[in-house]
Amino acid sequence: MMQLLTYKQQKVLNVLREHITKWNESPTLEQLRSRLGFASLRTVTQYLDILERKGYIVRSKNTWRNIELRNADGMWGTVFVPVVANVGCDDLSVFAQEQADEFIEVDKKIVDEAGEIVAVRAVGDSMLDAGIHSGDYILVQFTDNVKSGDRVAAIVGDMVTVKRYEKRDGVAILYPESKDPKYKPIILKEDFKITGKVLCVIPATSNITSDIVPLSD
Repeated sequence: MMQLLTYKQQKVLNVLREHITKWNESPTLEQLRSRLGFASLRTVTQYLDILERKGYIVRSKNTWRNIELRNADGMWGTVFVPVVANVGCDDLSVFAQEQADEFIEVDKKIVDEAGEIVAVRAVGDSMLDAGIHSGDYILVQFTDNVKSGDRVAAIVGDMVTVKRYEKRDGVAILYPESKDPKYKPIILKEDFKITGKVLCVIPATSNITSDIVPLSD
């Protein structure tokens, strides 16, 4: 199962893992507060609540050091993939942004088989017939080795989009996958680059748990 973590949540989880790996016991709330630079223990417990809801930790009641990692030794066979950009599935109005403020946990086999991958967030509805809705997360394998019929991430100018790739008579075309006639194919000229191939789509509704506390208070 794929889970979404924000950058802040991932930082708290990393501190937990480092402490347990080093000391073979979970940290106290005060140790976490001090290490993370929080002003209150309540902020710590709010983050722990989120991590427990998402399945990354389990806490025992009436125990002082009560945090158990669900993946403390890495034996789940999962890895964290950064969400690096929004991509336009509507038009080319969304700029590529190199930022990783969220992470998705995916099966390690995907990375082993596909190599370097990232996740991007879909914006727009021109790929609805491909099962890609606005807000969904798309796993993209970094490669320019694509063939006609593949769904790809392409940079056109300084913007990025996801479409179905076709090459006909030496001409590369990006096709929307929607019955809505307002969406038109994009004929690629010189200023473009195929950056990756779509591996799978993660519905946004299966990953929504937003950050509710600041990193420092």
